[in-house]
Amino acid sequence: VTGTGPERRQAGPVPRDGPEPGQAGTGRGRSGLLGCRAHPGGCWWAQASGSSWSSGCGVCPGELVLLGSEHSMGCGVLGLSQVSIPLQLEPNVARVGSVASRLCQKLRLARPPVCRQAVQLFQGDVVAAWARSVLRPPEACGLLLGSRCGHWDILGAWNLSLPAAPKPPVRPPVPPPPGAPTARILFLTDLHWDRQYTPGSAAACPDPLCCRGAPRDGPGAAGFWGSYSKCDLPLHTIDALLAQLPNATGHTSNSTGGFAAAYWTGDIPAHDVWQQSRGDQLRALRTVTALLRTRLGGLRVFPAVGNHEATPVNAFPPPYVHGNRSAAWLYDAMAEAWQGWLPPAALHTLRCLSFMRGERCKEGGHGWLRYRGLRATGATGASGWGL
Repeated sequence: VTGTGPERRQAGPVPRDGPEPGQAGTGRGRSGLLGCRAHPGGCWWAQASGSSWSSGCGVCPGELVLLGSEHSMGCGVLGLSQVSIPLQLEPNVARVGSVASRLCQKLRLARPPVCRQAVQLFQGDVVAAWARSVLRPPEACGLLLGSRCGHWDILGAWNLSLPAAPKPPVRPPVPPPPGAPTARILFLTDLHWDRQYTPGSAAACPDPLCCRGAPRDGPGAAGFWGSYSKCDLPLHTIDALLAQLPNATGHTSNSTGGFAAAYWTGDIPAHDVWQQSRGDQLRALRTVTALLRTRLGGLRVFPAVGNHEATPVNAFPPPYVHGNRSAAWLYDAMAEAWQGWLPPAALHTLRCLSFMRGERCKEGGHGWLRYRGLRATGATGASGWGL
């Protein structure tokens, strides 16, 4: 089918200038955006250029020029989905968002409402990040979607400016001697609180996250404490977990419950990444932090930032991004919520991660909080800032 505009359609022949199913393409198509899904008889493809777009069922146009940049694609694996949006030459948010939303729906990657909401949420960050990227389209596609989409070499050539200070001598780690003191550490991670979790709702659904909505009768209903499905946790399950820890409410003399400290490595919000707002993320941060303070008493907690804390998910912009698109809203809220757990110097470093206070942040950081920053931006993911 081919058409111009969102609703105009006209039946037409499937182009035959692409590769046979299972082979890499050698033909060359028009400028545009390609989505390709393989199936036993060939594959579904879509291509856009300007306000026009075309799609068809059969063979995939193999090597295309995508928004002015070459990118080689093949459709040889059953069920393979490939999408690439190189934006260095066309950083138009509305246009890219419209094409991406339409492509998401055509490829049936999600239900239409999820496609539209996800694109609306991610498009600004993706365009801003990819327009600044130094990666070529095949490298970007390979980084995000794997080797079937393009080649990306993590050990490839890249520039890094080193400080003038000489490298300190290497000190190999020395294991503790026999009989050295030990400590019990409480490790909490990936709590993923879903405030819309509803016991009795459908545990299987077409959306990326289930166990929400109206309760239902019969099998397949979400359990009271949780479900082994595409579901996150209700708050009462997290509360029950903390309550079952030995002396977790601080009934011992030192209020530590037998633990020397707690490591809390993030991922607090739910997986409804297509519809999260900053208010949603901050509510999750403050609610679960308050619950830990109540249940763990005076236990010292060392929190780390997970990739799900930001919205869009994985969106931790680098230092040159300022203003409303920076992560200052999140880092400042964390510094406020985690007072008492972190010393003043560490809170200062955390606030410096917002990159909004240049003069105050020249003093240098603290090693474990620098690790926190790396932890936060470790996932390249869908936001694009890892490119």
